Amino acid sequence: MTFRFSPRPNRAAEIGWRPWGEKAFQEAQVANKPVLLAISAVWCHWCHVMDETSYSDPEVIRLINERYVPIRVDNDERPDVNRRYNMGGWPTTAFLTPDGEIVHGGTYVPPDAMRSSLAQVAELWSSQRVDLAQRVAELREKENEARAPKSGDISAQIVDQVGSLVRGQYDPQFGGFGREPKFPQPKLLRFLLDEHRRFGYPEITTMLHRTLSAMAAGGMYDHVEGGFFRYSTTRQWEIPHYEKMLEDNAELLSIYAEAHRSFPTAGYDRVVRDVIRWMDATLWQPEKKLWAGSQDADEHYYTLDSVEERAKHVAPFVDRTAYTGWNALAASAYWAAWSALGDAAFDERAHDAMGAMARGLWDAQAKSLQHSDSDDGSKVVDLLGDVAANLAANLDAYETGLHSGALGGAARMAMTLRDRLADPEAGGFFDAPAGRGAEPGRLARRERPIEENALAAEGLLRLAALTGEDEWRELAVRALRGFVGEYRQWGQFAASYANAVARALAEPLVVTVVGPADDAVASALWRRARAATDPARALHRLVPGRADDRGARRDDDMLRRLGFPTDRVAAYVCIGTVCSAPISDEASLGLSLEEAGRRHTHPD
Repeated sequence: MTFRFSPRPNRAAEIGWRPWGEKAFQEAQVANKPVLLAISAVWCHWCHVMDETSYSDPEVIRLINERYVPIRVDNDERPDVNRRYNMGGWPTTAFLTPDGEIVHGGTYVPPDAMRSSLAQVAELWSSQRVDLAQRVAELREKENEARAPKSGDISAQIVDQVGSLVRGQYDPQFGGFGREPKFPQPKLLRFLLDEHRRFGYPEITTMLHRTLSAMAAGGMYDHVEGGFFRYSTTRQWEIPHYEKMLEDNAELLSIYAEAHRSFPTAGYDRVVRDVIRWMDATLWQPEKKLWAGSQDADEHYYTLDSVEERAKHVAPFVDRTAYTGWNALAASAYWAAWSALGDAAFDERAHDAMGAMARGLWDAQAKSLQHSDSDDGSKVVDLLGDVAANLAANLDAYETGLHSGALGGAARMAMTLRDRLADPEAGGFFDAPAGRGAEPGRLARRERPIEENALAAEGLLRLAALTGEDEWRELAVRALRGFVGEYRQWGQFAASYANAVARALAEPLVVTVVGPADDAVASALWRRARAATDPARALHRLVPGRADDRGARRDDDMLRRLGFPTDRVAAYVCIGTVCSAPISDEASLGLSLEEAGRRHTHPD
C-alpha cells in the first residue's frame, strides 16, 4: 500500500501507518491499543498542513507509534470508510476502540492539541478500558435506533416540504444557500431547475439565475483556466478553497448545460465550454480515455491572474486515479453539454469514457464494478454511488439516439442494484454489498445514503419508462418509500430525494421517434423531442434495421415491444400507458409536448 502525503517537506511517513483492513484492527485487539484513524485526500489543503505540522512533530510521531495502531485512509479511494467515520471534514482525526467504534475525534488538530489528545485517549484506554468500551457501545446503539428506517407513502407533500426548506436557506443578497462557507450544492440546484420546469414559479427562476450567475462571476470560479473550486469560504463567493474536483465540476457542468437549455439567452453556454476546456486540458487522460480525480489546492498559483503568469510555475498536482462514479457523472455532463450545444466532440469524449469503464472497470465474469483503477491492491467493488451514476450515464448515452447498446448497460447496473445492494426489509439500497469479507469496525454495518439512493431510484424510474418493465419502477418506489420517515433529518441533502419523489409521482412521458438515421423529417422530430425539458421525460430514437457492433438489431426489438410500425417516419408521445397517434411534423410534436407538460399540476 502506497500512502500519499503532503507534497511539501514533512515527516508524516515516519508514523507506522497501516492500511484500512481487518489485519490492522486485529493488531490493535491483540496489543490492546486504540486505533488512530486519519482520513485525508490528495487534494486537501488542511490534510497537507497536518502532515507538515502535527504529523511531523517528534512527540506526536513517538506517541502514535508507541501507543496506537495508526490507520491512514484516502477519502476518494474509500468513500465507504469516510461515510462512517468522517468527523466533520478533512482531515478527519478519529480515535477508535480496537473494535472500530469512535471514542473521540475532530478535523485538523494542531500539534499542541494533538499531543494532549494522544496522551489523554491512550491513558483513558489504559485505565478505564471496560467503562469506555461500554459507553461507546451504548452511544452506538442509540445512534442505530435513531437511524432505523421508517417507511411510508410518498406524496407531493415531501416535495413541498423540501422546497420550503430550500427557500428558507436561500441567500437573496448574494445567491446560493446558507451563509459561509458556501457550497455550490448542484443537487439542490437541479431540484430547483426541475421545479421550475414543472411549475415555472418566478421565485425559483430568480434563485437559479442569481446563484448560477454569482458562482460563475465570483472567486469560486477559475477565470483563467476554467473550472470551479470546491467551495467559497465567504458568503459573497469571493475567496475559494482552491482544490478542484472532478465530481463537483461534472455535476456543475451538467447544471449549467441544463440551465442553458431552459434559459438559452442567459449566457450559461460560456460556462459550459469553459468548464469543459479545463476538464479536457487538465483531467482528461488520453491513454486511459478517462478523467483524473482532482487537482490540488494551491493558494499562490490560482491567484495569478493570467495564463502567462501561471505558465512560469508548476501547475498544482493532479491525482491521476480514475474513479468510476465520478467518470460516469462526467460522461453524463458531457452528454448534457452535447444536448445543449450540439458539439459532437462532447459525445465522442463521453462515449470513449464509458467504453473505457466497460472494458477496464466492469468485471464481466464477476459482474461487478470496480470503484477505481487504483493498482494498490484495494479492490472495492459495487459501491452504490458508482453503480447509480453508471446507470444514469448509460441512460444518458441511450437517449442521445446514437448508442442503442447503452440500454443494456443500464439494465446491468439495475440488476446490480437489485441483486447486490437492495435492502430487502426496509427498501432502498445499501452503500456497499454484503459479504466482502470480515469488514472491521463500522463497515460491518451497511449504510443507506439518501442522495445515492435518490440517484439510483431516478435511474430505475427512467429505465422502467423506457423498457416498460414494472420491476424497476417498483424497486425505485420502494426505495423512496424507505426514506419517508427520515428525509427531514437529512436537511438540504434531501433535495435530490424530493426530486426523485416528484418524478415518481408524475406520469412518465416517453417520446419515441422512428425513421431512418438520415431522414430529414425524422431528424427534425428528434431535435424537437430532445429539446423537451420535462423532468419526467424519456426518449427513444429508433432506426429500423440498425445493427450494433455485434450485429444485434436492438431498435427492431424495441419497436416490436412498443408496437410501433417500422415503415413509417413518425413520433409518438406516450403519457403513462396512453400513446398519441403518429405525429409527422415538428410543430405538431411541439404542441403535443406542451400539452404533456400540463400534467404537472400542483395539488393546490
